[in-house]
Amino acid sequence: MDRTLISMLETGRRPIRPHHAEALDTALGAHGALRSLVEGKGVAAVQRRDAIAWMLSAATSITATTSRATLDEVLRFGLLDAIEQPEDWDTTITEMQRRLVLAPDTEFGAAVGAKLLVVRQALSSEHRTDDVRAAAMLSLLYGLWQGNQGHYGPALDWYHTASALARKSGDPEIETYVLGRSASRGVYEGMSRKQVIDRASEALAVTDRPTLGGFEARCALAGVAAMTGDIDSGRSQVREMRALIGDLPDDGPTGPGPRTANFDIFVEARVGDPAGTERAQREAEQALAKTPLWLAESRIYYALSVARAGHVRGAAALALDAIRTVPWSVHTLAMAAADVLTAIPREDHSDEVTELRRYAAPAQRPWETL
Repeated sequence: MDRTLISMLETGRRPIRPHHAEALDTALGAHGALRSLVEGKGVAAVQRRDAIAWMLSAATSITATTSRATLDEVLRFGLLDAIEQPEDWDTTITEMQRRLVLAPDTEFGAAVGAKLLVVRQALSSEHRTDDVRAAAMLSLLYGLWQGNQGHYGPALDWYHTASALARKSGDPEIETYVLGRSASRGVYEGMSRKQVIDRASEALAVTDRPTLGGFEARCALAGVAAMTGDIDSGRSQVREMRALIGDLPDDGPTGPGPRTANFDIFVEARVGDPAGTERAQREAEQALAKTPLWLAESRIYYALSVARAGHVRGAAALALDAIRTVPWSVHTLAMAAADVLTAIPREDHSDEVTELRRYAAPAQRPWETL
């Protein structure tokens, strides 16, 4: 097909015929999904054909950095959701936030991509405030997932989009959260020290009220302090986080309490002392018991403190045991493994250390670039 025809199909200026759908099925690896929708009859079929038009336009940008298999999943989720009743976005966002921490797998990325397609359609027809808020949060979540996959450029692009949408939503809590959360992850994903601090400061300036976004901004500042060797600032930010816990909603195992425990061990293991690290890890073992990913991160950073104390092989074994508890490929764990290796001599080629090197992130780490 030439570009003009594809553009007309995307914008609905030309109806999608069966032979168009068949060609697009082949190009997108959709296994006949588009053809079967086009061949339907009645009002439902018209709705499905409309869904195809906007989905063709959005699917390419949403899945530009993912595999063909992920595109299949986005089509599957998106085609089903596109013809349902309007979403309960608050429930959807809460569930997606929970899944990001508990199971950030490929299916999660596809599910968020599909929801983005649905909210895009809703925005094109009504521009409701709830849809703008949902679009901001879904864009943030998709960026966080991209970062988990090691796709830093797309992650930062999605944070930029989420921030723009959050400002347009007129909701200070959404704006604060998008800015704060993207700052706390930007530490790991290519933002400079100044960019992280500026974004965190912008989040804290949105409102004086205690918010989850303000809490996330504190997480970002604690992360920068830990990576740049500023123990006093890191501990100060963790204290600020603890002080906010009682004023914020308790949303279970992914709430402010467990998140504080996660950053506490990060700060102490990187730049604290053995006593502080032992205390922080005891708290983390209890607070993070229901969040396997964060618990694994805390154990890897505890292994860093063990390596710093000179127990190299034991540290490598601890880190490997933690990594093996997580069934997904998550880049923050690979980065934590690389952090442990900074405390292990390069000439060490023991089995445990060699295996840990295979897990570690090969690219420059944030503590080398901040």
